[in-house]
Amino acid sequence: MAQKTSGNIISINTCLISLVLGIFIFVLAVFIVLLIGQPGTETAADSLAQLTVIPAPTVTPTVPVPVETPNLEVRYVSPEGFSVGAFVKIANTQGAGLKIRPEPGTAGDVSFIASDGDLFTIVDGPDDRNGYSWWKLQGVNDKALSGWGASAFLSLVAPAADKVEQDHR
Repeated sequence: MAQKTSGNIISINTCLISLVLGIFIFVLAVFIVLLIGQPGTETAADSLAQLTVIPAPTVTPTVPVPVETPNLEVRYVSPEGFSVGAFVKIANTQGAGLKIRPEPGTAGDVSFIASDGDLFTIVDGPDDRNGYSWWKLQGVNDKALSGWGASAFLSLVAPAADKVEQDHR
């Protein structure tokens, strides 16, 4: 018969040697990682912080320059091109003339009847009433001829050269 050995497959000596060897390998691995560093990462000596210095703004004394603002005037311009200040003539009345009224609209009295070809300056408007766009007109040659006329019977014209010259004096 064969001699019986103890029931332990692993002896205490094997366990102690394995434990000491494992601790030694662990300490060696930690030491290597600390000295060399982990692969793919920078060590503290390799990494540098970058700092961008932006200088503070300085106060530059300036002399205020007077700015002259132009006198801007906004005017309404109708789709037909009518606006305050435009020159128009009476047209398309088939010889009947245009009834000029003291107020816009067809309900008011008639101040006078302007003939085809009479020249006027638009001084006010538009005012939409009774299906027409009304503009206040003033005679080019006679400023007393003034009143409201329907735009359907007006046509834009260029001002006469002598009229423009008189206006600029």
